[in-house]
Parts: sequence; structure tokens; C-alpha cells
Amino acid sequence: MAALIIGVIVLVVGGALMYFGRRTQAKTNLMRSVATANASELSDLLPGEMVELKGTIRCASPLSAEYVNKACVWYSAEMTREYEHREKDSDGNWETNRRSETVSSNKQFTPFFVQDATGQTQVDLDGAEIDAPVILDRFEDKASEGSSRPSISIGGISISGGGGDKTLGYRYKVKALETDKPIYVLGAYREDGTVGAPPEGSKTRKFIVSHRTEEQLRTAWGKSAYRMGLAAIACAIIGVILIVVGIVLLVV
Repeated sequence: MAALIIGVIVLVVGGALMYFGRRTQAKTNLMRSVATANASELSDLLPGEMVELKGTIRCASPLSAEYVNKACVWYSAEMTREYEHREKDSDGNWETNRRSETVSSNKQFTPFFVQDATGQTQVDLDGAEIDAPVILDRFEDKASEGSSRPSISIGGISISGGGGDKTLGYRYKVKALETDKPIYVLGAYREDGTVGAPPEGSKTRKFIVSHRTEEQLRTAWGKSAYRMGLAAIACAIIGVILIVVGIVLLVV
């Protein structure tokens, strides 16, 4: 019975891997099929037509990313608390595990321009799939603070007892699309001359904004899709074998 259940679970995992692998491959195929246009060529496009932009981020009123105060047009800032959690296991012994919890999380974006050799094109980031670099990943040690464990003092020696959490520190992580940096945009041309998300219901069209080049994205996503495809096939084979074994054991 166990083999049968595990086999079904493995097949479900394989199906999920196949689904996400195909979605990833679809993005690389879309990038390959859409032509790159500069600012002077956009007027020749029809509203709703997909286009690629390659250039430099420009913005007259940029945002200031939290914790780093760097000018950007999009950022994601997160602060997490890392702590030790003590609890008793099934045998009644105390065990300590390191855990984390999100204290604050914030995302902000603003319209910007992609500048190339022929001019500038405004981009509206609403609805975009963002691929941004990590510009801050800092851990601040606070091990001496925030302990909630009960303790007693005997002869000047502090003894910690019972359960409770002990704060180890706080991790600050920021991703951002900084101004004056190279940018790649895959989106839909709009009637007002801007580039943004395709109309709702356009399942085969994507809105992607990345700090990486088109070639880097296609290589990375192509490898990811290939690996997920192989893993899906492996899961399918293993899942079928386990199901057959489980059925045989039930019959016997």
C-alpha cells in the first residue's frame, strides 16, 4: 500500500515539474520569436504587438531602496529575524532548531525610461515579472538581545531552562533595478507609446523586465527547463514502477 501511495505522489511531482518546465521553455521561445526595436522604431508597431527593448534605465524621480538608499525604479526589501527555538522531542529531550520569520517586507516600483542610441521609451512596471539582482544581503548579529528563555542565576552563573526563542540576529535582503544600469524588457507596445503588460487573458505573452541580457536569460531558463523535463521523466518512470509494485503486493 505504501508503494502505491508513494508512486502516486511521485507522479504528481513529475507532473508539476513538467508543467513548470514547459512554462519556462515557453518564455525562452517567446523571447526568441520577438524582435528587438529601438525607440525610433516603436511608432511602426501596432498596439498590443510584442517588442523587446534593450538599453539603460533612466528616471527623473527614482525610488530610494530601503536599507541601502540607492536610486532605483523597483525594489524588494525584506527583514527577517533568525532565532533559536527550543522544544522537547518525542522522547522528552530538549532540542534546538534555527528558524526564521519575516518581520517586514516591502515592494515598490515606479515608471521609467529605457534609453538607447535613438531615444527613450517609457515602461510601466505594473504586472511585470521582475528579474533583479540582490544588492544587499546583510546579517546583523543580535545574539545578546531578545532572548525569551527563562533563566536563573546561581553563584553568578546564568542557567537557561525551559523552552522559548532566542533571537540570533536580523537579516536584511534587498533586490533592486538601479538607475543608469543596463536593462532588458519584453512587453507589449501600447497605444500611448509606452511598453507594459499584455492585455488580460494573453496567456502566451509575458511581460519580463530583467537586469540580465536576453542571451543570459535564454541560456539560464533553457537549462532550467531541460533539467525539469529530465526530472519529470525520471519521476514518471519511478512513479509507474512503484504503482505497479504496490498493485502486485496488494493482489498477492
